[in-house]
Amino acid sequence: MLLLPSESNSRDIMNGDTTSLVLDYAEAHKSFGVEELYEYLNQKTEIKRPSVLWHLFKLVNANELIRTGRGMYTKADKPIFSPQPTAEVRHIYDLLRTAFPFAKFCVYQGDVIEPLQHHLSSNSVIYVETEKGSAETVFNYLNESMSDVYLRPGKDFIYRYVDMGSNSVFVKNLVSESPMKKVSDVPMPTIEKLMVDILRDADFFYLQGCESERIIENAFSLYAVNRSRLFRYAGRRKTKGELLSILGHLGLQ
Repeated sequence: MLLLPSESNSRDIMNGDTTSLVLDYAEAHKSFGVEELYEYLNQKTEIKRPSVLWHLFKLVNANELIRTGRGMYTKADKPIFSPQPTAEVRHIYDLLRTAFPFAKFCVYQGDVIEPLQHHLSSNSVIYVETEKGSAETVFNYLNESMSDVYLRPGKDFIYRYVDMGSNSVFVKNLVSESPMKKVSDVPMPTIEKLMVDILRDADFFYLQGCESERIIENAFSLYAVNRSRLFRYAGRRKTKGELLSILGHLGLQ
């Protein structure tokens, strides 16, 4: 339906007013659900439930609100974890996207973990995660033109033969439904994925134990964390119990 200029302006004003009402409500409530927000807005203006959901969707995408669980939201008072891809990461992803246009990837460099660490340790490894059925093919492709490319290396192998401070490449399996986000068009891990992977993956052995607890504590302290996404992924990786125990110990449960 074509809107006349006056109708279009009225619609924009109405949307702006509703957005302000939602943000005001979020400011006054540490955490809130869709139904209670809908009830509040109904007292202020005539609005249908799908419109409430639309406003919430737009505000989450704009990083104004954070979805903390099913139908639960909070105001984004902490930044979203969004490290920028390095030139090396971008180069490798561009190669892979051209060679395997239908494959899924998550590509990042280990130094993205540095802001979360208590005891800094060098990690310049480039992690290339892809579906299990594609991992060996991707490894062979990268190994033809690059040195120090390893397929699913284990703890002992890394400890003996890999310099974590070099630009080695680890090709790993990408767990289905892994939480990722595109940063400058490169698919990278969310903070929820990193926390779980650090607990679970053999190539993060040097961070496991007390350091992984500090990383989780720093993640919650410094950045916005989607608990629903975190627990769902931890469940897929069979480490939800360990994660809940750590959060309980840290007083973050």
